[in-house]
Amino acid sequence: MHRARLEELAGQADAARAAGELSTALGHWREALTLLPDGAAQRQALERRLAAVRAEIDGHAPVAAATPGAKAPRRKLTGIAAGASALGLALLKAKSLLGLLFANGKLLLLGLTKLPTLLSMFAYASFTTGRGVPLALGIVASIYVHEMGHVASLRRYGIPASPPMFVPGFGAFVRLGVGPIDPHEEARVGLAGPLWGLVAALVAAGVGLAFGSPVAYAVASIGGLINLFNLVPVWQLDGARGMRPLTRNERLGLAGLGIALGTLTHQWMPAVVGGALAVRALMAREPAPGDRRVALLFAFLMIAHSLVAMLPTS
Repeated sequence: MHRARLEELAGQADAARAAGELSTALGHWREALTLLPDGAAQRQALERRLAAVRAEIDGHAPVAAATPGAKAPRRKLTGIAAGASALGLALLKAKSLLGLLFANGKLLLLGLTKLPTLLSMFAYASFTTGRGVPLALGIVASIYVHEMGHVASLRRYGIPASPPMFVPGFGAFVRLGVGPIDPHEEARVGLAGPLWGLVAALVAAGVGLAFGSPVAYAVASIGGLINLFNLVPVWQLDGARGMRPLTRNERLGLAGLGIALGTLTHQWMPAVVGGALAVRALMAREPAPGDRRVALLFAFLMIAHSLVAMLPTS
């Protein structure tokens, strides 16, 4: 039924990949996947191709299987090397996303050219003017940057996404064209929001330091708290998406970190994140495949936002 369209999409994807446009290629393959029924051999082959392109986008290749008869490396040294490698890759991933925030000004301005987004931002700001217009505008800007992090990551994986829409008293959201189909991919999309939100908070903190602005410090602190709330692994929050590919031990490790951060910084939100992670780890019915890069990025965001949230709010 869809043979002609599938062949067209395959040709477009191969051309885009040959030109180095991996996100475009992934978008074509993703659209083709929606035309194939579950269990079809063509669908399984296409899913493998999608995984290969995603690996190229993420900057790593699938782990090769061990050669039969080969001597296994020492487990301890292998674990240390893998941990160091994962940390380095996680930091490079963060650097790539942070660079995109500053380099792709056109993307950041995307939502500001859409009337529905502007009107919803105005409504949200009006709802939060209890402590002054500058603070309300700063919070709206912080949330906007957070949401644009999701948009950037979604588009990086070839997933169409709308500009953010704000809901007064709730937050903001983006609408997807074709949703993530892989837990690892979904986790990176989920954590991109808090990562970009961290940059927004750090920029506000820098303004506060440079100009002695209590309002800027408050924007940074509240932004850190909002992003920590989004890391709680429940419902459709970013933490639920970021937790999805993690093993029980990875979740428990992050849970311990959250509780420790709450104790050391005398804040309740990191402890809430940690407690929720512990519950989700113990309630998991099936073990997730694990993703050390995502776990390290999750940990980095918990620590960074906990520190930023300690800035004064008045």
